Order: sequence, then structure tokens, then C-alpha cells
Amino acid sequence: MLASAAAVAMLAFSPPWDRALLASGAYMYAPYVPADLDLPALLKAGRLLYYREGAAATVSVKKLTGTITLAVDGKVDASNRSDMLTQKMVAHLPLLLHDDPRDVMIVGLGSGATVGSALQHPITRADVVEISPEVVEASRYFLAENYNALADPRTNLIVGDGRSHLLLAERTYDVIISEPSNPWIAGVAALFTREFFAGARDRLAPGGIMCQWANAYNISDVDLRAIAATFTSVFPHGTVWLVGGDDVLFVGSETPLDSRLANVARHWNRPGVADDLAKVSVLDPFSILSLFVGGPAELSRYSGGAAPFTDDRMTLEFSAPRELHRRSGGKNASALTTLLGKDEGPAAIRDAGAAAGVVEWRHRAQMMAKGDVHTAAYDDFVRALTLDPVHEETLDGFVRAATITRKGSDAVAWLKAFTADRPKNPHVLVATSKLLATVESPAEALDAAQEAAEVRPIEPAALEQVASLYADAANTVPLDAVVERLRLVAPDRVGTEYYAAVAAFLHGRPAEALERAQAAITIDSQFAPVYDLMGAAYTKLGRPADARAAFERSLVFDAHDSTAYTNLGLLELAAGNRAAASGYFAEALWLAPDSPTAREGLRQSR
Repeated sequence: MLASAAAVAMLAFSPPWDRALLASGAYMYAPYVPADLDLPALLKAGRLLYYREGAAATVSVKKLTGTITLAVDGKVDASNRSDMLTQKMVAHLPLLLHDDPRDVMIVGLGSGATVGSALQHPITRADVVEISPEVVEASRYFLAENYNALADPRTNLIVGDGRSHLLLAERTYDVIISEPSNPWIAGVAALFTREFFAGARDRLAPGGIMCQWANAYNISDVDLRAIAATFTSVFPHGTVWLVGGDDVLFVGSETPLDSRLANVARHWNRPGVADDLAKVSVLDPFSILSLFVGGPAELSRYSGGAAPFTDDRMTLEFSAPRELHRRSGGKNASALTTLLGKDEGPAAIRDAGAAAGVVEWRHRAQMMAKGDVHTAAYDDFVRALTLDPVHEETLDGFVRAATITRKGSDAVAWLKAFTADRPKNPHVLVATSKLLATVESPAEALDAAQEAAEVRPIEPAALEQVASLYADAANTVPLDAVVERLRLVAPDRVGTEYYAAVAAFLHGRPAEALERAQAAITIDSQFAPVYDLMGAAYTKLGRPADARAAFERSLVFDAHDSTAYTNLGLLELAAGNRAAASGYFAEALWLAPDSPTAREGLRQSR
């Protein structure tokens, strides 16, 4: 009795389990935290919106650096950021290929974005099979992304096992989409066997299409080739597509798909489809067709010799967890992208590549950047620039991709070499200046910006770049002169008022800085940097509540601004709110792990 009483007392008075830590997927994401940072603080960063332990899985939803993620057993399975490209493409690709899709089945609800995209097509029914009722509950945090798909009268939600539904249902479908969790999650390997694919094939209506998602990351070369072999053993006319950097789509039917590739362009103008794809920067049919990496011949070559997975040979369930931390995604993706030779593949794919111009390559680069596949985006921007090296929007994307991938030096060398024999162009010089600034060459960056500002007619963006460099160096006298030039050249431009506000702040006049910042907001209320400046000015004036509101407003328009999180952390630390400060510093460090201010702030707050 005494032992029982002690056990009850322990349960009643011991601290609760740390749900934020349990939901963090430490087994998956701990290796991405620098060894000299506070591991629990980084893993728990963000705000836990939902947490439920269910029979099939533990499901959580978290908001971190502006991104909302849905995790199954700690592994992020869906988000409203980079994952959106795959979540939408897994629906749009087979539905665009199909001649006239009506009945659709989707295995795995996730965020609901896939069924939401499927409903943009003129279908009459979407059966969504989800094994976890907790995932169904969690999907309500993505209503903006899934268009409240579960409330659509065409949606039929089935809480149950996808395999059982395929084996037992009598209904046939025009398109079946399987988007399960990763195969290292217990039980998921059963959705990658020959029997599962055969069950899907048997439920396809004449002309039906099957689309199966698989991961190219954290999986061995042997296992990915075996998944390909398993799929082609049931769908010998299968094709393979690489979405983003690491998401593989196997698409097959009982007949060859070559003749249906033209449907992508033909069905592009279905009401709502192009608008939905534009949200992930898929702006033309070429962007989709460019994801094609192989047909039946290439898949056969890729999977040759691999043993298919079957229900009585489900080795994937054991081999997948072993590969979790070997980070083999880049190698697998590279192997897939080299499947298709220059003169191989369907005519529709070859023709689309041959006809692609600067606009198409820029659109593909923008799609990759939206999906956070910045290395591929950089390569695509380079290809677009070889066709038009002075296009401002392309140059801006090129600079962003080079900055994120830390290819600033390479980008400067390429840009200088490619434009050496061309007339001076202010947009090229501004891009060069921005790139030089990223590689800590401020003098050269200033020279390039000033050279751009001397090209006639004067380009306001060139003057703004000069102002930016003087502001970074806190060099107020020449900054004042540039602001005066901006007032003459572009009095109604947001940058003019913004740099006037920066100059006032650097001169120690925070009240005037706020006045100029308000003028900038009148021109463009979504210009994020101005809110950071207002936060700094309010801090100088001893108005922490207004400063906090300004920094939070900045994050509404740029949720990946590490400076705003750092400043919010400093405000909370000054107010004695150590836990809140720790959270802000941790979010800042996910974005800028080398930030000395955020590192010191986290140390003090802990």
C-alpha cells in the first residue's frame, strides 16, 4: 500500500512530460543543430499549436520562423512553406495528365493541401483515406492552404487504412494518389509493396493513373531503386518525376503516358488550376514538364537488378530507419536527374526543353526558389541570364539564390565574365554590388553601386544600393547626399523615405526617423525593413511595447528576418522575460546560426 501511494504521489506531483520536446523530432533534427548551441532550446523553438498522441501516431503542429508544420511522430510531413510545392504537384500532375478525371482517391490527408489542389479540377468525388483521426484534427491549421477541403461536398473522408480500402472497396477511380509518411515510420513500408500497388491498379478505371510519392532523402540507393522496381513490376509503363530537390513521384498507368504529356498544357486553363499552381510559383506548363526525369526505359535501367518489396519481403521497414542520418538525398537526386539523356525521353519533353526561353527558365528558377531548392534555382537563374543578362527580376532572383547558397564569389565572377563585352547596365552593376557585399568586399561593392548610379538615365535602384552600403557603414554624410539625389529622381519611391528614415536614425533623431518611416509605409505598407527600423527607433525612445509591435509587424511580411527575432529577444530579456527571450533567440538561430548577438542572448536567457 505504501508503494502504491508513493507511485500515485509521483504521478500527481512530478512535472509533466515536455510536449514541445517530444514533438520536436529530436531523432531527426538534432544533427542539424550546431554542437555549440543549446540543443533543447533549439529543438523546442517555435510555438506548439497542437499535440495529440493517437493509436497510429503522435501528431503535432508547430509554428517556427513563420512556417506552420505538421509532424507525425516528430517528422515534419507537411508545411505551408517549401513542402507546398510537392503537396500541390502530387495532385496536379496526375490530374493534368488524365483526359477527364472524375473520381479521385488520396491515401494520406496530411495538411489537406493535396486534396484542396485536387478539388481545383472538375472532379466529382475525392475519397480521402487517413488512418489517423489526429491528422484530420490537425489539418484545420491549414485551412488557408487546403481551401477548407474537408467541407467541400465532393470530399468523402474515410478514417481508416488506405490498403484495406483499396482491397475491399468496389469503387474504381480515375486517379489514385498515395502520399504516405516516410517508410521509416512503423507500418508505412506496407504502402510501398507490390501488393499495395497491385491493389491500386485493380481500383483504377480504364485510363486511370496512379501517382506514388517517395522520398529521395534519408534513404539508401538500394532502397530507392527497389521502390522503383516494385512500382514498375505493377506499372511497366511507369514514369518518374523529381519535384523540388528530394521528392520523387512515380506516375503510371496500364498504357503508356507519352501521348498524355500534352495534356499538361491542354488542361492548364481549367478554372482555378493555374491560380493554385501560381501560389508555389509554377507559372507555366514547362515548369511541370521539366520535372520529368525518366520513362519506362530509364526506370528499367535505374531499377535493374533491384528486388521488389512484397508483403512477405518488406525489408524496407527495417532498412529505412538505418539510413535516417546518412543524408543520401543529394546522391539519390543526382542519380535520378542523370537518367534522361539529351536525346532521350518522350518527344513532348524534348520539344518543351528545346522551346524553353528566358521566361520559362526564369519561371522554373522561381519555382525552385519557392520550394527552397536554392542550388537548382541558382543553376536555372544562370541559364535564364545566359539568354537575357540584364533582366532585373532575373538578376534579383540570381542574387538571392547565390546569397543563400553562399556562391557569392562564383556569382560575381560569372556575372563579370558574361557581361564583360556588353554595355554597362545599371541592373547588372547593382546585382554585382549586392553580391560583393555578401562576400564582405564593401569597397568593391560601393564602387559597383556608384558606377551603376552614374549610368544615364539614373536608375533609382542603383542609388538605393549606394544608400544601403553607406547605411550599413553608418556613414551619414554621404548617405544624406544620396537621399537628396533620391528625392530628386524618385520622390514617391518607398526606398527614398526609408533611407531618409535610416539617415535620421543614424543622426540620433529617432522621432524624425519614425516620421519618415510612416511616410514610407504610406507608399508601401508591406515593406518589411521599415518596421525593423521603427522598432529600433521606438527602443531608443523608451517605448518597448511599440517596439515589440513594430518587430512583430516586420515578421508578418518577412517571417525569415532573423534580426527581428533577435530584437524581440533583446526586448524580452530587458524586461526580465527569460523564457520568451530564449524562444526568440532560438528562432533567430535557426535562421542565422552564426549570429553573435543571438548566441549571447540565448546564453543569457538560459
